[in-house]
Amino acid sequence: MLASRTLLSKQTLAVLSRQPVCFVHHGDYGNWGNTNVAVVFSGCGWWDGTDIHEGVYTMYHLSRNGARFEMFAPNQQQMHVMDHIKKQPASGENRNMLTESARFAHGQGKMQMQDLSMLDVNSFDAVIFPGGQGVTKNLSSFMKDGKDCKLHSDVERVLKEFHRSRKPIGLASTAPVLACRVLPSIEVTMGYERDDSTRWGSWPYTGMVQTVKSMGARHNGHEPYEAHVDEKNKVVSTPSFMWETDYHYHYIFDGIGNMVKHVMRLSTK
Repeated sequence: MLASRTLLSKQTLAVLSRQPVCFVHHGDYGNWGNTNVAVVFSGCGWWDGTDIHEGVYTMYHLSRNGARFEMFAPNQQQMHVMDHIKKQPASGENRNMLTESARFAHGQGKMQMQDLSMLDVNSFDAVIFPGGQGVTKNLSSFMKDGKDCKLHSDVERVLKEFHRSRKPIGLASTAPVLACRVLPSIEVTMGYERDDSTRWGSWPYTGMVQTVKSMGARHNGHEPYEAHVDEKNKVVSTPSFMWETDYHYHYIFDGIGNMVKHVMRLSTK
């Protein structure tokens, strides 16, 4: 009996070894390549660009769920360069959003980081904005102007065109401020509306929640592993790193996964 089981195990392993990787790692929806998603970056790093975890988690979940995606960023200077250890601006440094965002990219052609001005709504089924303080500093003037902020012209164009075309918009952590500024009466989540700090984490950016409410948006409280879906406007948001935690990054990973799945679901409606 033991010899038979050993032989069966060897035969099974032999069969699996001859299969392509996708035999094991297939997408959850089994629709590889049917959805094409634009992902918009604002630099590289939480304090002055796109949060690295949020950007990578977004691309992972898109790939895992069978989507194609292309990456975009504005070809302009970012507001400033932050020293991510001291958490203060680095003197005498200037960086370009497109150049910095290219740190996320692998390969050539469509897998390169592209100029946001080239993003054509007709070529995509959905758009996703990962978060990070680049949203408030580079893609908008939110850091300086709050609820009266102005958006980068191409960011505003992209949001309005996708909304007008009834194509879904995904937003993580800080990114809802962009959509709330230019899309009327949408529903979003940025997590908790007050900082209920626990040993698991805290919510230090609740002031931003009050600001998006003052823009006319409806805010819904959610945990970091959840996503809120505005079915009417096809806007999906997740709190992500609006919640700060020392160790529980898997909650953020799961929240972005839920956001991506709903964006893909809405892209088929």
